[in-house]
Amino acid sequence: MTTVSAAGSAAGGRYRRPTVLESAAAGLGAALVHWAEGRRVIHSDRAERERAAMLRREQLGVLRGDLMGAAHSGLHVWR
Repeated sequence: MTTVSAAGSAAGGRYRRPTVLESAAAGLGAALVHWAEGRRVIHSDRAERERAAMLRREQLGVLRGDLMGAAHSGLHVWR
């Protein structure tokens, strides 16, 4: 039974370089993991923009209500 050293090769064994196919598969796997993790994370600036947009929509609804109330009361609305 051989032991594996910190470098990843068997003790006393020779290091075998990965083939091109193995390297490509490892790179593709790492890219897929990075992509999947990126989809799960909610970026702080995106959350802040969504909160600001929601606040603007709420304010716009209040302003529309005020405008409709002023129009129905006969008040002149300044632009």
